[in-house]
Amino acid sequence: MGLSKEELERYSRQIVLKEMGIDGQRRLKEARVCIAGVGGLGSTSALQFAAMGVGYLRLVDHDIVELTNLHRQTLYETRFLGYPKVEVAAERLKAINPNIEIEPMPITINASSAEKVVDGMDLIVDGLDRLAPRYAINRACLKLKVPYVFAAALEIYGNVSTILPGKTACLECFMGRLSDEGLPTCETVGVFPPILSIVASIEVREAVSLILGREPSLANKFLFCDIGSMSFETFQVTRVSTCPACGESSKPLSLEEPRIAELCGGNSIMISPRIPTSLDLEETAKVLEGNFRIRVQGRLGLTFDYSEGVSVSLMKSGSMLIKGIGKKEEALRIYDSLMGLLPLKSKVH
Repeated sequence: MGLSKEELERYSRQIVLKEMGIDGQRRLKEARVCIAGVGGLGSTSALQFAAMGVGYLRLVDHDIVELTNLHRQTLYETRFLGYPKVEVAAERLKAINPNIEIEPMPITINASSAEKVVDGMDLIVDGLDRLAPRYAINRACLKLKVPYVFAAALEIYGNVSTILPGKTACLECFMGRLSDEGLPTCETVGVFPPILSIVASIEVREAVSLILGREPSLANKFLFCDIGSMSFETFQVTRVSTCPACGESSKPLSLEEPRIAELCGGNSIMISPRIPTSLDLEETAKVLEGNFRIRVQGRLGLTFDYSEGVSVSLMKSGSMLIKGIGKKEEALRIYDSLMGLLPLKSKVH
């Protein structure tokens, strides 16, 4: 795959790097990278990948743009509030670099969808904020033999590790079977934007090493960053023979109620469809606007007021984000009642 005259000029300051050159730039153009989650980490890494000329970016996220995102999620602006993150991110990145291809996927990552997310990709870059979807991605990457650059950031701390299936420790080797329940979140302890930029940039550096066919610096290593004390420490990690994901007697991943996820932010519940779905959002809007006030209608999702204090964001994929409800049972009731309103012709299985 060659480079056009315009691409040679666009990437000229990158091509002259000793480790890049024309061949390296071609490798970037041919690469297929998935960014799982386009929040604080993902929006930063996505900007870098797009600007550098990674030829195919798959963006996966089930969330919408909210006001609380804007201090740290650099792809978004106030005018995009209520729109699906992947829709906005795809448009912004395409404007930055029209030479690349972008695939937005407004779906929830869980045990049921993870293989679809990973399939066909050269590597996965972490932008998630919960352990459950990370475990699902880790398992899918192990099965499909796709490298996974794991990362997390909270408060003023961050960590990164590069997982090479069959060669290095996997996520469950060194993270164990922790649960999201009871762990701190950005809502409870906050996040300092500079740590996101630092961690995301390290992720991109690891990903580019893989794309260029070089050994990543953090294979079998766990990097811990503390920008309060400006300390960066690297710890060795090793494969665990009893690991439930990659060990000698690995066990299938079982997530309780994989259709339902409680999100950071409190009283926010995401529900996925039982089977793959693609909604006709124009028809969906016509049905819903007779009963609800639609605040945002995008190409990949719409947001409307369900009742006082409760809002719903419905994605083209059939995933539904319900805000203002704290109980899973009540959220499921709302999901089922709303999906029941939609004409069958708007559902493609």
